[in-house]
Amino acid sequence: MRKSAKFSRAMRAVLPACLMISAVRSSDDGKDLPKDSIVKEHRMDEKATISGLSDGSNGLNQLNLPWLTVLDTQTLTESLSKLKSYGGGVLVLSKGSYAISQDMTVDAGIMLHFLPGAELNISKGKTVTINGKISAGRSRIFAGQGMVRGQPQVDAIAPQWFGASANGTANDAAAIQSSIDLAAASGADVMLEPGVYSVDQIIMKNNVKLIGKTGAVLQSPDPKVSDVIIRATGVHSFEVAGLEGKIDFFVADSSDFVIRDMKVEGNSNGWYFYRSSGGYIAGNQLLNLNNKTERIIYVNDCEYMTIENNRIKNAVLFNGVGPNLNTGINVSSSIHCKVLFNHVENCGGQGILFDTNIGITDPKERLCYSNMAMGNTLIGNGQEGITAFSSQQYETYDIVITNNIAINNRYNGIELWGVRQIVVESNSISAPDMKQFSFGAINIFASKDVIVNGNSIDTVPTSGIATAHGSQYPEPNCSNIIITNNRIQTWNNLDLSPVTSHDQNCGINLFDAEFSVVQGNILVDTKKMRKNTVKAISVVSGHNLIRGNVNPGNLLIDDHTEADQVWVGAQLAERNPLLRMSLLPGDLNNGNMAAIDAGSIWYNHDKLALFYKGYLKTMVAPIYINENATAGYPGEDFTPGYFNYQSRTGKLYYRGKPDNSNGKYSEIVMRDKFINLRRSTEVTKTPIAGDTYYDTNLKKPVYFDGTNWRDYSGNIVRVTP
Repeated sequence: MRKSAKFSRAMRAVLPACLMISAVRSSDDGKDLPKDSIVKEHRMDEKATISGLSDGSNGLNQLNLPWLTVLDTQTLTESLSKLKSYGGGVLVLSKGSYAISQDMTVDAGIMLHFLPGAELNISKGKTVTINGKISAGRSRIFAGQGMVRGQPQVDAIAPQWFGASANGTANDAAAIQSSIDLAAASGADVMLEPGVYSVDQIIMKNNVKLIGKTGAVLQSPDPKVSDVIIRATGVHSFEVAGLEGKIDFFVADSSDFVIRDMKVEGNSNGWYFYRSSGGYIAGNQLLNLNNKTERIIYVNDCEYMTIENNRIKNAVLFNGVGPNLNTGINVSSSIHCKVLFNHVENCGGQGILFDTNIGITDPKERLCYSNMAMGNTLIGNGQEGITAFSSQQYETYDIVITNNIAINNRYNGIELWGVRQIVVESNSISAPDMKQFSFGAINIFASKDVIVNGNSIDTVPTSGIATAHGSQYPEPNCSNIIITNNRIQTWNNLDLSPVTSHDQNCGINLFDAEFSVVQGNILVDTKKMRKNTVKAISVVSGHNLIRGNVNPGNLLIDDHTEADQVWVGAQLAERNPLLRMSLLPGDLNNGNMAAIDAGSIWYNHDKLALFYKGYLKTMVAPIYINENATAGYPGEDFTPGYFNYQSRTGKLYYRGKPDNSNGKYSEIVMRDKFINLRRSTEVTKTPIAGDTYYDTNLKKPVYFDGTNWRDYSGNIVRVTP
């Protein structure tokens, strides 16, 4: 379609129904019209009744038309007045510079049509207010030190209108800022065409969209400053999209904004959002960053922020640094924020971090809660994949971490520090290439009310799931930790020695955990040719319920003497008649003890004695537990009739003789059908068929079949009885 036809059709939308003019065209006899002339037509019911030719140079009084061509400033002023009297029209500005030395207003019904090379040169301190439409190409139409204001009826404003060159050399900052200032009043977009725009900073305004077409690059004009910074302070309803370059953001006290589809590479600083709400940061790429010490996307003291589908990736593992503050996405002292479907790879710190900002003095403002990390991929980061951390215990809470993938992060997949009310669910964690490590793939320090459910952990350097002590907090132990339905395969992939790294060789390790549940987990070790034994579950202390876990390899389940395996109450008789309840009282005369089922036996760690609950009262059992002896028969002297069990050697002795001779104790050797009492001095190293004992090296019971020692799976084993 010819440009004249397009323009003619557009005029029908802006001129009165009874008036219409065509664009510049050839005359009926085929000859070109005089320069800058127009055709006038008086239309009634879409039919031309009068047609004639007008030349702008012949005087305005000859033109009874709403379309006027001007050649100089005086004509411009007169034409605006003329069109205003007609209720509107089109003012065509021919090539040239029009000096504006007085304030000027273009009414809403008047369109300014700039021909190539036409510009308004506005004097300093003067303002041109445009409320009508603007028709112009991508060339300068506003010059001088004055201002352009108003509410122009345009869909997009080009910085080229204000003199932007986009050649990477001339400074385009003023042109871009003038475009934004004009767009703020009109609601128009600021559209950056492909090119390199030299600019140090951009100040966003309310209701402005700054949109870059593919190839629109921002570049700092100062070679000593690598990054361009886009600022928004106290701004609402703005959008920045599609720009490329080394670009930083500083957004404070702002709301309802969008930052999307940016392509940032090699910037030295980060994106900082402070005390803002309703931000949507999505679809951006931040690649190969020179920012190696600070957070990359930092959301501080904000609310209702969404960080979605961003790609943060550096070329070098751990960004070549770390562990440090070079976190991919940090949500700090913020509430109701969502971190969704991002890819964070090779940062120096955590991939994603929820924490509290110790620089905020107001305790309520410092809280971090009701936040979510879902569907993110975290690879090769210098600390954990995802961390939830409280500076002051329990100030970070109500965090959901779900459906994330964490691969080869330096320390853990997921770590919790001093937090509460946390859900860690359906995450996939692996670290086959990591040589550095912390306690577990999912690590929980000094936290409470945590659900760890349905996670898949495969080939990690140390433990699968671990709780641990946090001495810096008022409540250093974990409590109310629910660990259910997790698949843990091939932990302690580094084959660490249990002698030096006990906490690192367990599928699930409850260390200093109270009132926790470990249920329905599957623990499978597939590593071949191990030098060191791994444990399925280790319980170091606390009152915990452990049941219904699948352990197909019959790996060790290690419970220390201070650990209580089952909760008190009605569950006792159902679960296990022999209990190890460190904190239950022990006294010959402590009466009925209604909370304990009759027939239960428990061990009181403080009194080193077993207690038995009968139907009438609780009594002490005649057995003493020796937790220190490593060899030999007991040195203690107890009343005849007492048993003495050495927990470290696994040997049981009976005090039979009333005198104090060396033979006062007899060792109890277990046989198939009976207990054989033999004096410890008479025990021979020549086994008899049926001899059974617990081998502390193999850490399992074995028996002699008359020819070989075997474990209870029937396998021949090598022992030293």
